[in-house]
Amino acid sequence: MQKESSHVIAIVGAGATGVACLIQLVIKLKVSRNKSDIEILLFDKTDFGPGLAYGTGETGHLLNTRARLMGIMPGEPMHFVEWMQTHEKDLQKSYPGLTIGPDSYPPRTLYGEYLSQMLSEHRRFGEKAGIKVRLIKSAVNDADLSSTKQWSLITEDGQQFTSDYLILATGNPQPSAFGEIEHHANYISSPWPTSRLLNSVRDKNARVGVIGSSLTAIDSVISLVNNGHAGPICLFSKEGYLPRVQFRKEKEYERQVLTLGTIRKIIRERGRQIRVVDLIRLFREEAELASGQKIDWKLEDRAGKDARDLLSQDLKQAKEGESWFQQILYSLRYDAYSIWQLLNADQKLLYTKWIKTFVDVNRHAIPLENGEKILKLFGTGQLLILGNSKDIEPTDDGFILKNAENRTWEADYIVNAAGPAALISKMDDMPLLRSLLEKELIEEYPAGGVLADTRTLQVLSPSKDQHNNLYAAGHPLLGLQLDVNALWFNVEQVDLLTNDIISRLS
Repeated sequence: MQKESSHVIAIVGAGATGVACLIQLVIKLKVSRNKSDIEILLFDKTDFGPGLAYGTGETGHLLNTRARLMGIMPGEPMHFVEWMQTHEKDLQKSYPGLTIGPDSYPPRTLYGEYLSQMLSEHRRFGEKAGIKVRLIKSAVNDADLSSTKQWSLITEDGQQFTSDYLILATGNPQPSAFGEIEHHANYISSPWPTSRLLNSVRDKNARVGVIGSSLTAIDSVISLVNNGHAGPICLFSKEGYLPRVQFRKEKEYERQVLTLGTIRKIIRERGRQIRVVDLIRLFREEAELASGQKIDWKLEDRAGKDARDLLSQDLKQAKEGESWFQQILYSLRYDAYSIWQLLNADQKLLYTKWIKTFVDVNRHAIPLENGEKILKLFGTGQLLILGNSKDIEPTDDGFILKNAENRTWEADYIVNAAGPAALISKMDDMPLLRSLLEKELIEEYPAGGVLADTRTLQVLSPSKDQHNNLYAAGHPLLGLQLDVNALWFNVEQVDLLTNDIISRLS
């Protein structure tokens, strides 16, 4: 049977989210028996599948999420676990002592292998069904929309491509730059890829300052230490908070107060949108109900407390499974996005200002094994935290870190492991997104990322035109979706995106 028409779908970014897009498109095109002549272009300048997140090359880098949530197939969160079980014999040779199970935290490199295999399998599956898949190892730096609504793409090495649909799965940008130190020879703008960090810090006794103290900062420390770094390391951050520690096994918790029903009732009875102060009140009520006692919330403030003591307490709680704050926040996993959608942009910004750090510390916790490693480094004196960060002053051969209390620490190297930039205009390493913004083909959302239709993930232009066949998934939708650092969430959202493209092709 002759094909009816020809269409090209371009996916920019071949990390986990981009791979999820390709897999779902191939499966759905095959199942729908689409008669079009389809070609899928997958662009990335690094590895296809692992990306920066899962291509670290460091077996000491563990997933920060339980394996049972890491399936790359929508509706099948256990797919990764099942894949490990199927290949257990071979995996045990490459990863001696590997624990395989729903509550395990396998190495990220292993997850990268899983993504690579899924990509290869579905590429072959697609080509057998007449769907051409091309992997193009280059970054797309620019794009424009023609009068015929086709996308013209230009890569960093000057290649040009045309597509009918464009999917932005660009992944996490680097942290925002620090002006005065940005061009210093010993400034490392991102700890990824790990090889860049290790090749930069060759002196194993050097003093290393790491900007940030969250999950990425912890990974930076582990990268250095696992590769023989013996010099002092200082985590330099605004709050000076470490992530809490994940339980050995997550406990089920059924919320009584902080529920979607309660939130919708507030909206209905008070005739207004939900506010961040409402969420804070409901969380406190829920926590006191769960613990069976009144909580002195001032005592729960971690500001100014010794990070080593807090980590020791967190490890104990993780082993005993007694942290109500974490249990409540984990139980919100599948409702958080629905609640987030009920906040307007101004309230989302207030959330970021008032409570995001508290939520992240509890909800985005580190595996117990990593927590024990970090505590040991505190004990030996190799690791310290300098909170209330204020300034980094460059010197001829290093840096001076200063906090608000005028405490200082001298560093030979600085690694920027702060969170990724939220606003498109601040994403210095994302030329494609910056170009689309300058051309007014996308609109910046106040809380971060781009403006899009959350029902289809179609990106909206300033004219609110959503018929330009432009889509986004993952970090570019940060402000609209909140949970874009959760793979399971991105996989489910890609289901909406690919459904919309398939319906248009039909």
